[in-house]
Amino acid sequence: MKSSPHRPSIELLFKRGLGSAEIARRLQISSSTVRNVVAAIKKRGDASEVKKSGRPRSVNTRNTRAIIKKRIIRNDGLSLNRMASQLGIALSTVQSIVKNDLKLKSYKLRRGQYLSDKSKAMRLEKCRKITPALSSAPRL
Repeated sequence: MKSSPHRPSIELLFKRGLGSAEIARRLQISSSTVRNVVAAIKKRGDASEVKKSGRPRSVNTRNTRAIIKKRIIRNDGLSLNRMASQLGIALSTVQSIVKNDLKLKSYKLRRGQYLSDKSKAMRLEKCRKITPALSSAPRL
């Protein structure tokens, strides 16, 4: 989650003695954001961002996600396997970026039979001929 760009102004207004609700009203932002920043000021003394714990992302970065998004927009028929090999990253990483980060659904378009109006009418006629016979047959 991104940090609020209002952190410095929230910190300044808080140090001037304004309450959280008044700061939220003046800056027209949610009061929960103001409360979180104020809590950080009370705890650490300033509103600067704290270094996150855990292993940093090495492949699934903002830059990689942007490259994949641009390639999909440019050519949505490109296979994810080919894209992964071109970028030099794992297929599963590309798949998770497409599914989880870009919120897209990956599928291969399958071609099926084309039904003309004439063939649809024939199917309906044959179905109606079969249906009475099926209704009189004993059920198992």
